Amino acid sequence: MLPMGTIMAVSMLLAVIFAVEIKGKNLLRMLPETLAKILASAVFICGLWNVLWYASQHLGEFWGNSALVSGFLLLISSLYLAPWLKTPQFLLRIKPLILLLLSCCGLLYSVTIYNL
Repeated sequence: MLPMGTIMAVSMLLAVIFAVEIKGKNLLRMLPETLAKILASAVFICGLWNVLWYASQHLGEFWGNSALVSGFLLLISSLYLAPWLKTPQFLLRIKPLILLLLSCCGLLYSVTIYNL
C-alpha cells in the first residue's frame, strides 16, 4: 500500500501538470472527458482529505499546516481541472500563483519522501 504522503505528492504534481496552460494549450484537453472528470475528482478528494482529515488532526504542527495549505490549493486547482464547472473570475486571475504554490508544496512533499 502506498503511503498517503506519496499519493498527495503525486496528486499535487498531476494537478499542476494538467492545469498549466502553455500558449493556450494544456494536456487536460487531450484527455477523454471521462478521464478528465476522474482526474478532477481525484484531486478534489485528495484536497478534502488533506484539509478535513489530516490537517484537522495535526493543526499547529508543520505537516498539519502544510496539509491545510496544500489541501486548499488542491481544492482550488480541482476547479481548474473541471471545465464543466464555472470557475470564479478571481480564481482564474490568480491561477499562476495557485499552481506555483501547489508545485512548491508538491516539491516539498516529494523531497521529504525521497529523503525518508
